[in-house]
Amino acid sequence: MIVVEKLVGKLAGDEARRVERVALGWEDRLRSRQRVTSDAGTEIGIALPTGQALAEGDILFEDADRVVTVGAIPEDVLVLYADSAEELARVAYQVGNRHAPVSIEKDRVITPYDNVLEEYFQKMDVRTERVIEIFTHDFGVHHCHHH
Repeated sequence: MIVVEKLVGKLAGDEARRVERVALGWEDRLRSRQRVTSDAGTEIGIALPTGQALAEGDILFEDADRVVTVGAIPEDVLVLYADSAEELARVAYQVGNRHAPVSIEKDRVITPYDNVLEEYFQKMDVRTERVIEIFTHDFGVHHCHHH
């Protein structure tokens, strides 16, 4: 097993070596300590500094023959659309107020799919859509607060 204690870098566009991928969901990309297996069967122990998240394209390991990278997998998410900055702020606030993971873009808020949240926002006349796409929690492991 290969032990990774620091990331090597980011995968560039063209790579002559064999590229192996470790497919991880958003929650696993936030874990700094875990055991994973690449799509080619390479076992890797990840032991990064506490709080260091993984991202699509991060290189976990490389040698003369191969590069092992992180791949983000598409997941079931709820997309909430906003027609103005004010509506976007209200939607993001409501998702965050429920302590749900969130990704905020220019005109939409994304969170892992939850039928209760979907029904809530539909009752508020917010346009919703359930889709499969890559989700990255904007605040990662560094976000926390106390009540």
